[in-house]
Amino acid sequence: MDRFIKFNSYEKAGVREYWIVEPEGKLVSVFVLQNDRRYGRPEIYTEDDKIRGSILTDLIVLI
Repeated sequence: MDRFIKFNSYEKAGVREYWIVEPEGKLVSVFVLQNDRRYGRPEIYTEDDKIRGSILTDLIVLI
């Protein structure tokens, strides 16, 4: 439930990139705010993936 509240709040506030980290499932979902000010479909990352942020482009996160 909290995930949906934050998702909507962050989208409404214009947060450009929103990550949901699921440690148990070893998943990271990355949502990027689109031109219509709504989040597009998430990029899903799993074990052994590397995530490069769209805002902090020098940031690379290993899952």
